[in-house]
Amino acid sequence: MKLPGALASIIVFVSLPAATPAHPQASDPVPYALASPPSQFEWGCFGPCACPVLVRSPLTGTFALRQSQVDPLYTYYDVLDVRLQVPDATQPVAITGSGTYRRGGEFALMEQLTLDLSFNGGPLQHFDSGLNPPTAPFPEIHTRASLHGEACHDSVVEVDAKPSSVAGVGDRPQAASLTAAPNPFTGATEIGFVMPRAGTADLGIYDLAGRRVRSLIGHEWLGSGAHTRAWDGQLDGRVAAPPGLYLVRLDTPMKRVTRTVAKVR
Repeated sequence: MKLPGALASIIVFVSLPAATPAHPQASDPVPYALASPPSQFEWGCFGPCACPVLVRSPLTGTFALRQSQVDPLYTYYDVLDVRLQVPDATQPVAITGSGTYRRGGEFALMEQLTLDLSFNGGPLQHFDSGLNPPTAPFPEIHTRASLHGEACHDSVVEVDAKPSSVAGVGDRPQAASLTAAPNPFTGATEIGFVMPRAGTADLGIYDLAGRRVRSLIGHEWLGSGAHTRAWDGQLDGRVAAPPGLYLVRLDTPMKRVTRTVAKVR
């Protein structure tokens, strides 16, 4: 049976041998650091049971983020080696644990952070942000995770974190990086990249023949740090791109970076 060209390309893409992934660095843990403020720990009354009891304390610490898998809608990450601290009047409260993070969506970009945390060596407690629109461009993460959905008596962890080098913790600037989530995608995908230093950037979508089919950034001057652009799955003429494989290409004064994305419908 002869397969349509686009479908055959996608099958070839997902059938590549595991020993030669297109982007093996995606599985390497990326260290993150919390910014405090706005990161904080809250305890008290929320929502319909709001009362005068509400305690807020700064939250500091680190964790690592490692991409674990990708499906047609979401990119999934493991949250590893969580080491946080809540300053206290007498001694800091040590928080350790792990969790998960996912980002993507079919019609709108969404994110969800879950954390299983131990306070001073106590039993694990499950915090969940729920699935919500992101408030920061990836790779930054800014969300609130709670025990009970911020209803009545609850505990809330507000996380505002960036990769350590972007947050100023790393010793050397990172090379320009490029991500796409979700990938494969149906409606739209979010292209994320990090500029280690300010400079001109050009971001475009190319077909497998090397033709530029959509411009996302046209040689613009961008500051250092994380940036995102959404590709709505359309070509420059505002015509829907056919399903298949495409190349996202970022050109900066430092280097050229490419990533393969798959549009499935």
